[in-house]
Amino acid sequence: MGRIKKQVKKFRQKLELPFVRFGLTLIPRLPRWAVLGTARALGNLGYGCSARTRRLGLTNLDLAFGDSKTRMEKKRILRESLRNFALVMLDLLWFSRNSVARMDRWFEATPRLQEALAVRKARVGVTGHFGNWELTGRYWALRAGSLMSVAMPVKNLSVDALLQDAREKNGQQIIAREGALKKLVRCLREGGTVGLLLDQNTAPDQGGVFADFFGKPVAVSPAAGLLASMTGAEIFVAFTLPCPDGRYSGDLPYVISPAEIAAIDRARVAEEITRRITTFYEELIRARPECWLWTYKRWRYIPKELRKPDSNDGFPYYADRPPLEPITP
Repeated sequence: MGRIKKQVKKFRQKLELPFVRFGLTLIPRLPRWAVLGTARALGNLGYGCSARTRRLGLTNLDLAFGDSKTRMEKKRILRESLRNFALVMLDLLWFSRNSVARMDRWFEATPRLQEALAVRKARVGVTGHFGNWELTGRYWALRAGSLMSVAMPVKNLSVDALLQDAREKNGQQIIAREGALKKLVRCLREGGTVGLLLDQNTAPDQGGVFADFFGKPVAVSPAAGLLASMTGAEIFVAFTLPCPDGRYSGDLPYVISPAEIAAIDRARVAEEITRRITTFYEELIRARPECWLWTYKRWRYIPKELRKPDSNDGFPYYADRPPLEPITP
């Protein structure tokens, strides 16, 4: 059985590269209405055809909202979330062609976002898998002149190279996690902008700290607070939300100034800033839940003091749990 799975995986990876190359050729040439329709169809297909995806997404929605939302509401949110994810991926390709003109036509930034990025200074920009995070990075890079960000590579390295090239065409500099800290610090000390995704799992043994998120702890990277405290940079949280007509709206509703960061005890500044940002991020998701990526295993890690060998701990089925203790005779 394991051998068959490996063969299927290998065959699928061989198909991925020509499929992405075809997309890079076709998608940027489609009219806007066709991109929107394709995203909607792909999202519906993903919801209807993958029981695993539905189980994961609905489990996360149950954890986040409990009985405050009906089953039908949660299904609607998940379906729209998958449509949004499909549009993010398609628009990564679509905005790679005539990028500046398309950004001018289809992206509207609030005055505070425009003003913030018009002045060059050291900033740590934080966003997540909310709205169109790829377009958020594209706008930052275009308006700030450059952007350095850390990205997790996709498993198919050939496909990853094509996607990274699509991101870097607009001025983004994508770096790997390994050895990233030194490069990010240098960028900030030179007055640059660093972009971070807040809602990726960072294992506790790799520096992750636990922050409350929808009533349950999640492992979060403290990189934003750490970098800002080391360099005197400003932290801002920004996002890009889709509009019904195919446009996007970008905003920057939350800023933590260098003075606020300096006032926090240095021993706990990274954790304090991380928890503050996570709380604000949750508020954004509650306001527009259909725009968040619910099919990510966000509650994967469990704090040691809450770990139990069974599933009666309130964490989802996919969370890492210790094995049962062996029974001694």
